[in-house]
Amino acid sequence: MTIFSKILTLNKLHIIEKILCPAATSEQQADYFNIGNPIENPPLLRGSIVLELNISFLTDNISAFEMGSPIDTGSLKFGFLKPNHDKELFLEMVHCDYTKFHALTTELFGLPEDALKSLVSHSACLSLKPTFEKHFEPTVIDFMYSEANPHARLFEFRLNKNYSITEKHINRIFIPNTYLSNQTINKLKRKLASKVITYNPKYGIESRTA
Repeated sequence: MTIFSKILTLNKLHIIEKILCPAATSEQQADYFNIGNPIENPPLLRGSIVLELNISFLTDNISAFEMGSPIDTGSLKFGFLKPNHDKELFLEMVHCDYTKFHALTTELFGLPEDALKSLVSHSACLSLKPTFEKHFEPTVIDFMYSEANPHARLFEFRLNKNYSITEKHINRIFIPNTYLSNQTINKLKRKLASKVITYNPKYGIESRTA
């Protein structure tokens, strides 16, 4: 089961380069990662690289952790999600420091498998609600359960450019087989061997995850 995920394309390979050279730092200021599966339905993932990461990725990057949230903050900031509340105050209400986010995710990952399936698919599952109630105001929880858009349950966290990502953090990487001619991708495939799963973009990533 996917714990954390990240979608990449060929024009955003800095994360792959960090895997190949752990001492490297990204030119970008931060990277966002999500709990669970990518939000797009699998048929849309025709030409994407998808990283599946385990819990050690979060615990090993405590010093690089900047913030976490149970809701996609970009969708809030740019008006794709519209809670009936002051936007800036609502963003403060969903904000998590490392201690809060780690406690929240630790509790969530300890729930029964059916609840975890809902978590990683960004569904509004009542089995998750008691855990949310320990960490967030009723206004936040009501929005998470009343909003149909799955971005309202897209748990995310942001790491600064000094974060590390190594082989031990990675469960699997799905790569379109058309990318294998890329030199960086080829180096990654050689380094990670069995963790790299190639798929035909004609049929989508679901052809290898079903």
